Amino acid sequence: MPPTPVSLARRIVRDLMIYTRGQQQRWVPVETIERRLTLKDHKVTDAALALAIEKGWLAANAGHAVGLTDAGRKVAKV
Repeated sequence: MPPTPVSLARRIVRDLMIYTRGQQQRWVPVETIERRLTLKDHKVTDAALALAIEKGWLAANAGHAVGLTDAGRKVAKV
């Protein structure tokens, strides 16, 4: 059974915290996230990323990359 968008969003945020060491303004390509977490279902991944952006945990740039926000760093530490 695939993960729910909420659980995957939290997993992505936690992994970004590890990968970026919590640094601000560090953009990570979505492809890197998919590879690191072995994500195969792009629909579920896109839904999770959209949810994390909507909740303010991640910020997106035009280059199909995301970065942690202050709210995302707080979620990752929980």
